[in-house]
Amino acid sequence: MFWDSVLAGFKVLTYWETYVAGLEYLAIFFIPMAIVGMIMERSEGRRASAGCLSMLLLPVLQVAAMVVFVLTLAPIIFGFAEDAAWSFPWKILAMAPGAFFKLVGVLVVAAILLAFIPILGELHSLQTLVLGGIALMFVLGILDSVNPGIVKGRVDFIPGFWFTVGLLVIGGVMSWVGMMVAALIATVLEMAEEGIGQLLMFPIIAIFGFIPLFMYGAWLGAQVKGGF
Repeated sequence: MFWDSVLAGFKVLTYWETYVAGLEYLAIFFIPMAIVGMIMERSEGRRASAGCLSMLLLPVLQVAAMVVFVLTLAPIIFGFAEDAAWSFPWKILAMAPGAFFKLVGVLVVAAILLAFIPILGELHSLQTLVLGGIALMFVLGILDSVNPGIVKGRVDFIPGFWFTVGLLVIGGVMSWVGMMVAALIATVLEMAEEGIGQLLMFPIIAIFGFIPLFMYGAWLGAQVKGGF
């Protein structure tokens, strides 16, 4: 099942919706942080307070972008459909705001904890995998509550040992590739030492975590008999 999930995960990259949702992810994450970065550069006297603000905003924006991205692409990631659910995140927010903000709260706490874990805290793609995986579990719970019977039988949310190892290896490789690509882009733009350049690097690195996330989502979808 591992290699089937690998192929299904990479297949998600063949949908144009994936890249539009990726732009949406970057917009939600990067635009507010870019604004904070510009404030930090222009307000030397307030640089410390702006830095604290950016540290507080970082996990919140990361989680908000992740939730919208995962909920939008959930049908494709699970293999239930070939079209993204563009309105799904906003329907969940409107119909079940309590559950939505509970998910955001759980993910913010998880993001903060992951940042302090040695090694894992430096591998942003693995952080994306963990946070996105939690969001996918939430999606399955929502689907089953809205339409009982979609999730038939028992669903294992934690893969076996070797499957997990495979995801971690791929996540580690993608994290390294993401850092190389981000560093190259920052260097080309001559912003490697600039505040905006540093803010740009993080979401680019995180995007590479979507690949093992797609594989994990495909594995979950293969266990579910049903669809959107």
